[in-house]
Amino acid sequence: MDHSALFGSYDMHPERAFDHQLRWTPTDLLGQLDRMGEQPTIKAVASGVVKEYSGVELADLIRGAAARLTDADIGRGDTVAIWAPNSAAWVSAGIACHLLGVILAPIDAMLSAEEARQQIEDSNVSTTFVAEATVQALGQNTPTILLETVEPSKRPIPDVALTADMPIALFRTSGTTGKPKKFHLSLQNIGWNVAVMSESGEFSDRDRILMPLPMHHVFPWISATLPCLTLGAALVLPESPTGPHLAEALKLTRPTILIGVPRLYEALLDAIRIRLRGISPLAVQVYESLLGTAIRLKRLSGGAIGSLLLAPIRRMIAAELRMVVSGGAHLKPSIEAEMEALGWDVRGGYGLAETSASVTAPLGGKRLGSTGRAVEGCSVRIDNPNSEGIGEILVSGPVVFSGYINNPDANTSSFTDDGYFRTGDLGRMDDDGFLFVTGRIKEVIVLSGGDNIFPEDVEAKFLTDPVIAEIGVLEKDGTLVAVIVPDMAEIARRKLINPEEIVSIAVASAAKSLPSTWRLSGFVLSREPLPRTRLLKLRRFMLPKIYDDLLSGQEAKATALSPEDKSWIAEEPQKSLWKILQQEFPDSDLSLDGYVSYELGLDSFGWMNLSLEIEKSTGVRLSLLDIAKIATIRDMFTVVAERLEAGPDDTFTQADSTAAVEKWLSQRSRSETALGWLLYLCNSLIMRVYFRVRSEGRENLSKLGDAPFLICPNHVSDLDALVLAASLPSSIRHRTMWSGSRGAAFGTGFRRAVARSVGMFPVDQEAPMIAIDIAVEALNRGMVQVWFPEGLLSPDGKLLPFHVGVGHIIARSEVPVVPVIIKGTFEALPRERRIPRPKAVRIIFGSPIDPKEFKQGSKSSESDEQFIANKLRQKLLDLAADNGADLRSHGDA
Repeated sequence: MDHSALFGSYDMHPERAFDHQLRWTPTDLLGQLDRMGEQPTIKAVASGVVKEYSGVELADLIRGAAARLTDADIGRGDTVAIWAPNSAAWVSAGIACHLLGVILAPIDAMLSAEEARQQIEDSNVSTTFVAEATVQALGQNTPTILLETVEPSKRPIPDVALTADMPIALFRTSGTTGKPKKFHLSLQNIGWNVAVMSESGEFSDRDRILMPLPMHHVFPWISATLPCLTLGAALVLPESPTGPHLAEALKLTRPTILIGVPRLYEALLDAIRIRLRGISPLAVQVYESLLGTAIRLKRLSGGAIGSLLLAPIRRMIAAELRMVVSGGAHLKPSIEAEMEALGWDVRGGYGLAETSASVTAPLGGKRLGSTGRAVEGCSVRIDNPNSEGIGEILVSGPVVFSGYINNPDANTSSFTDDGYFRTGDLGRMDDDGFLFVTGRIKEVIVLSGGDNIFPEDVEAKFLTDPVIAEIGVLEKDGTLVAVIVPDMAEIARRKLINPEEIVSIAVASAAKSLPSTWRLSGFVLSREPLPRTRLLKLRRFMLPKIYDDLLSGQEAKATALSPEDKSWIAEEPQKSLWKILQQEFPDSDLSLDGYVSYELGLDSFGWMNLSLEIEKSTGVRLSLLDIAKIATIRDMFTVVAERLEAGPDDTFTQADSTAAVEKWLSQRSRSETALGWLLYLCNSLIMRVYFRVRSEGRENLSKLGDAPFLICPNHVSDLDALVLAASLPSSIRHRTMWSGSRGAAFGTGFRRAVARSVGMFPVDQEAPMIAIDIAVEALNRGMVQVWFPEGLLSPDGKLLPFHVGVGHIIARSEVPVVPVIIKGTFEALPRERRIPRPKAVRIIFGSPIDPKEFKQGSKSSESDEQFIANKLRQKLLDLAADNGADLRSHGDA
């Protein structure tokens, strides 16, 4: 085939042509494999077994693949696709294409058969190497060669005249900002990059290089696989890039180098914290402390002193790993610094698919946050830099492609008049030529006030909270909004149920340390992962539609019930569950695939009410883990059906509430009473000296005499209960009961003993009605009950919505309610701070509220209990305003 016609479609500029002598050809790689003989060159890991391919075995497999192509009359200028997962056979087929001058067109193995067929047709492919498991999906009209049928061969490969400008690969852009564009890379483009990497001296033939990235991308194929084999190092291929398979490959092959993308390394560091958290929360704190020290020592010493502190962690993960290489996207300096502190040599280069991967690399020197300097033969410059030196990154050199196929408009806008390629990325260069990538032009968000925002920087701030698994920030009506994927496992671990509530707390907490222009004006939750490329880059152009769909509930709404669904819900237990939902939510347009959180608006206590109804009807009591699995009504039905099939579960029974009441309200022993008084005395002394606690309105408590009553304060700090206890008169304190989080205050035997001595009982969001029963019974027995209606600590000092639980207590007990405002504890110890500041604290006891007042007024469709909770919240807002405090949050009138 005359490939000059292919080049004609590029509208080439003569000044973009490079007449460099070829520094590498695929025959160099094949020769190296022959010289390696029996030395392992590929280690493929699957099902706990490592299959090794020696140099001669891989060379013969390449010859076998070349023979299959030659026998099919496929040669120079033809295009051949590969649609399969990583394997030694994939590698051999790809190298065989290069040796024959065939244009390799790798296709993402995760694409559907329909999408793969479209790319095959669009690429004018002669045949496709495919795995046996998926060949049937392509159909009989697509010419294929099964990779499993390629046999090793000693048959010589036909001698093909390999020239610098001949195209030997066809790739596509990643499609993060729109439709992918296709282009060819020449032998010179690819060969120059392979030569620079393999001749850099940073790697040796003694290295074992773990490469989990899919080979249909430029970076893993050109900057990793080909240089590794050319050098004679061992290439390790895990079964998949998932966490368990990576851990398996790390354990079985003990690699010295890991090649990945930033998201992989972020997941690796998250896994360290999750593993430590499983040991003890203290272990995470110790790690964070040692990490900070290690980073400081490493920067001060310029060496490995700091990494000695974290050597046990490093050995736990990968004992012999010395270097991690990052590509495909920008590696955040914070991630780089942490991995360096762990003792790994971190290398992150810069390049695009159009530049054959690396155009800058940290070879012969590196700096934190930099992608290195331009590789040999290449040039980088910054176009139209601003006052900070930031502008578009332009590149030139033998690695740069010649243009997009049949896309003259894109080619005209992608090159400067003097032949530099416009990358579309933003960056700056220091005086020594080190490049620092700061963002992408198409991803910069311009707000209504003219502020330029890099979404990745904003996302990084919110991702520091573990309840946020993923976040995609976008612009909406001149402000920032986001699509957030919550980490349901983390939310369940915290014994919480309502993801909207806990994510709201996380967003508000992060916002306090952010510039005003970085704060979110709104967000939506998605149960689906955000759309990404195979190198885990976020497809930002898809976010606006996802946000709008979730906001309007379009994704949550299903069409009318299908005949199959009607038959399904006519059976038990679906029939009973559907009836319950229709009774409990008569105004909701129910659909099986509608999000429970959007359609039913369930909070923790809403779940409690619903789960009780489900238990009465079906006998199934939903646990916290069950609820965490439920995103849609269909999920709910499925979980209940599975629980029924599994048999009875004694997690909670009807007798639990009675037993809990007797346990926590029974008379305390003399030793428990003595310990309680001692703790109260010590607490009172500390609070009054350190925080100068000042109480106002205590006469309002005296008005109630010995009658039972409910105390309801705002909740902004872990200090609130302590300063409130120090402010209560002793005559009231000895008959006061407190509620506390089961996870925080009752985790050990010692904590439970202390809690009981001071009159505290546990609140478990998995069974919140038990705590309500205890509180009501305490009031019935003439006690005073303290209840924090918000349930969670306010992230910004403002009043959160009140849970319905306080409404249940007031409705059932009909006792006076004392509203309380606590001022100063938020400044002393907000939720994210560990050590309190010595701030003055003021506590205001409001006038008792007659329980009859909560029955007055008209309510909407909300329950009686929620109406009471909302009315009490307004009482606290009024009390705060009367005393010079504004606790109104966004949305309050």
